Amino acid sequence: MKNKILHFFIFLITIVTPYKYCYSQDVVVNGRIDVDSILTGHPFDYTLGIRMPKGYVINWNEIKDTLSKSIEVIGRSEVKEQPIDNSSDILLTQLLTLTSFDTGYIEIPSIGIKYYKSAKDTTLYTSYTDYMDIYVKPVAIDTTMAYKPIKMPIKQNITFEETAPYLGGGIILAGLVLLLIYIIRRSKKKVVTEEVEEKPQIPAIITAREKMSQLKDANLWQSGKYKDYYTDLTGIAREYLEGQFDIDAIEMTSDEILDEVKKIKLDNHLFSKLQNTLMTADLVKFAKAIPNPTENENAFSDINSFIEESFIFHQELEKKKIEEAKAKKFDFEEDSTKNQEMEETK
Repeated sequence: MKNKILHFFIFLITIVTPYKYCYSQDVVVNGRIDVDSILTGHPFDYTLGIRMPKGYVINWNEIKDTLSKSIEVIGRSEVKEQPIDNSSDILLTQLLTLTSFDTGYIEIPSIGIKYYKSAKDTTLYTSYTDYMDIYVKPVAIDTTMAYKPIKMPIKQNITFEETAPYLGGGIILAGLVLLLIYIIRRSKKKVVTEEVEEKPQIPAIITAREKMSQLKDANLWQSGKYKDYYTDLTGIAREYLEGQFDIDAIEMTSDEILDEVKKIKLDNHLFSKLQNTLMTADLVKFAKAIPNPTENENAFSDINSFIEESFIFHQELEKKKIEEAKAKKFDFEEDSTKNQEMEETK
């Protein structure tokens, strides 16, 4: 009980007080639990509070289904927003429902909240909650009760209603077996060889060009469908990277994609085009940002340039590999000829 009251007052001091009397431009994140112990597997509430200036954008997708191997997130409420008196800051709160199936003192890890200072900001910041712990008690077993003997199963007579499903299933199974034997015997009399032609695989560059043309004609952002527009645009880039460079981009986050593309060692200017578009797309999809027409057109142009120029880079890289392989083969054959001539001279 004392720990519960202490947590409550710490939460009030670190969350409410700064809202009323401070005008800081930093984001302050605090967490609070309303109990100090639970039974194994029982849920408990974790109140997440975020104080931030108006206009900041929170990336809520960072909170996953688990906080650690011992703490699971089984529910979350809607985010509530309220203004702070005498301040330009706002207070965001969300109630997380947590549980743990381990026992003993379990640490609730620090939660990192990532945010941008504006919808157009490309720099990602992070603020963290404090670590906390909770005691998880095992389910108590009443050892005062006397042990009772194990009762043996009671034998029951088998009725027709119980055997009917099995009889029916056996008849159906026998019929299927006979039908299968008939089909096999008949197929042996008529052996037909069919060659299955494999469809030629369409190059990634061709598919990307067609989809870019279709996206341009769709006029999504012109119709106010910004999220659909950037989802389709980045989706084309992801499919192209997977087909052309064997990068599993469809299943990756934007940061993971950029890390893999760096390994290709493209031109920095070309890499920046992809990076800028992915970051803008994340702001539109997760922060509900609305880019202006120039930004939308630039995003399309950047992805189109990235696809075309990286394709040329890939072709030149493949050509270079072929030439190097031929050179190695020529050197090997030349060395073999010289060794043979030396042996004949001896």
